[in-house]
Amino acid sequence: MPELAVPFEEIPHTADWAIRAYGRTLPELFAHAALGMYSLLTDLETVPEAERREALVEAASPEGLLVAWLNELVYLTEREGLAFKRFEILELHLPDPEDPESIGRLRAAAYGGHLESVRKYIKAVTYHNVAIRQEDGLYVVELVFDV
Repeated sequence: MPELAVPFEEIPHTADWAIRAYGRTLPELFAHAALGMYSLLTDLETVPEAERREALVEAASPEGLLVAWLNELVYLTEREGLAFKRFEILELHLPDPEDPESIGRLRAAAYGGHLESVRKYIKAVTYHNVAIRQEDGLYVVELVFDV
């Protein structure tokens, strides 16, 4: 399996925040994308792992699953004032690309705690140029966050 130098990196964006996330597997990519999103939002060193929340989302594409899941996390942060720093993908079923009616499903757990300070609030995860691809044996995705 290829080496993973970093799980994510912030990349320049003209108006919003953006990251590039990496993973050796799709579940790892999804977890690293969430970690990258929260690292922009707050100092993760200050976030305890006192709370666990589960999210279940469905979508017609792998990118749709990723965006839906991250937006569910944004909703939990907004509603409950929580930040998350560890993520466990419990179930990931991708839609069948041969079946236009097929729907994918993601069930994941997020661990974190009360959000003490915020660098900038993330309003939403966008679909702007979202494309999961493979490079050098790793999954890679770029995500833009509306702030």
